[in-house]
Amino acid sequence: MEKNTRDNLINSAFDEIFENGYQGASLTVILKNAKVHKGSMYHFFANKKELALVSIKEKIYERFAQRYNTILELESNYLEAFISNIKDTSQRDFNKGCPIANIVQEMSNLDSDFKVLMKDIYLSFRKNIKDILDKAIEKKEMQPCDTSNLALYIASTLEGAILSAKATGNVQDYTAVIDILSSYILSFRLKL
Repeated sequence: MEKNTRDNLINSAFDEIFENGYQGASLTVILKNAKVHKGSMYHFFANKKELALVSIKEKIYERFAQRYNTILELESNYLEAFISNIKDTSQRDFNKGCPIANIVQEMSNLDSDFKVLMKDIYLSFRKNIKDILDKAIEKKEMQPCDTSNLALYIASTLEGAILSAKATGNVQDYTAVIDILSSYILSFRLKL
């Protein structure tokens, strides 16, 4: 029962923050949607900020695991699997944008705890991409290159594409950028 209560709080807080930002997130709405009383929340978290930080961390790392760990568990075709993943528009909410970018833009200049957490999350995101590229090189599917800088480029391009689609309300802005990015990534494929 305790795990369910905590999970409900985490899920509800993340959804509310993703929808309205941290500053706009209503603790009343979080508790209502989690079907939890305020006293139960204080059993797990000291305050709204702690709940927010924990929910952001857990939910974003959960998304990373779903998106990237499955690729790393493959035996081959890492680049193709990664490209298929980033082309899958059903995995992203273009109306709300990227939760990482949204929280970085809203909170990094206002609160050092958010700044540190979001830096860690963003660097982890880039590391996930680098790990996939390194695996492709290790399995001789990709030419050796500076995977740190390539991962930075890919992450920056993905974030920009999501922001473009959010700004215009047009998913085609995302897919057009991803098509070009995919061609670029595949240009590193080893020719057999």
